[in-house]
Amino acid sequence: MTRGTEGAGVRRVLWITLFLNLAVSAAKVVVGTLSGSVSMVADGYHSLVDGSNNVIGLIVAAFAYAPPDKGHPYGHRKFETAATTLIGGALLLLSYRVVDGALGEASSDRLPAVGLLNWAVMIATMAMNVFVSWYEAREGRRLGSEYLVADATHTRSDLYVSLGVVASFAGAKAGLHWADTVVALGIAAVIAVQAVKILVGSFHVLTDRAVVSAEAIASVVAGIPEVKGWRDIRSRGGPDAAYVDLVVHIDGALSLRAAHEVADRIEEALKRTDPRIVDVVVHLEPAEEA
Repeated sequence: MTRGTEGAGVRRVLWITLFLNLAVSAAKVVVGTLSGSVSMVADGYHSLVDGSNNVIGLIVAAFAYAPPDKGHPYGHRKFETAATTLIGGALLLLSYRVVDGALGEASSDRLPAVGLLNWAVMIATMAMNVFVSWYEAREGRRLGSEYLVADATHTRSDLYVSLGVVASFAGAKAGLHWADTVVALGIAAVIAVQAVKILVGSFHVLTDRAVVSAEAIASVVAGIPEVKGWRDIRSRGGPDAAYVDLVVHIDGALSLRAAHEVADRIEEALKRTDPRIVDVVVHLEPAEEA
């Protein structure tokens, strides 16, 4: 399977799962609003997290892996960072909205009007989550996409949130006024935690936090026979694309061609050792005489 075919396949899966996630979210929000169930509305908003993951995946597939050009000579990887920052901020605001709505309902003794439609929508959307996670995992393995496999695992874990909503329905039937509010606040906390994780990850990329430890890089460089020493080892990037640069000391008597071959071997060894590394800049300097 060619890289172009693989990318098209990943995009197709992401578009399909985005549509399904949006449909699930809309169904929960509409029925939850009509029945007065803040926990169901919160779960509908939580389903938007899966939709946001699909959007990030589509941005990565369409833009982030585009080759460098005149306007972006270092590539387009930070398109993903920009998108995740915006989505993280939106999810944080969404979490606040859920908390505000839940606390507003907490002051009322009114119980959600849980009916057959609520149960039917929750059961149907839970079944949809199972299908989406299975489909993403299957296609992820077939296409060799780690992103799809990871997103499938995340979608599967959302079932626990939906089970909490179902439990709040049972609580409402038992006359427990607080059950709906407690579940809604729990879902808001889940959304907030996911938002913070997204924002922290984006912050690390934007501030060029080290991705690969200098010690790990040094241990690889030390295995190249011609290397006499090294310094100023640095790395930056994200979890799927690391950029490394370093200064390496070699024998000053080596020819330019031989020195260039040493730099190539260093780059190949680092990329082979850590698949996250996509670019290595090696600055060669003559080693000091003993």
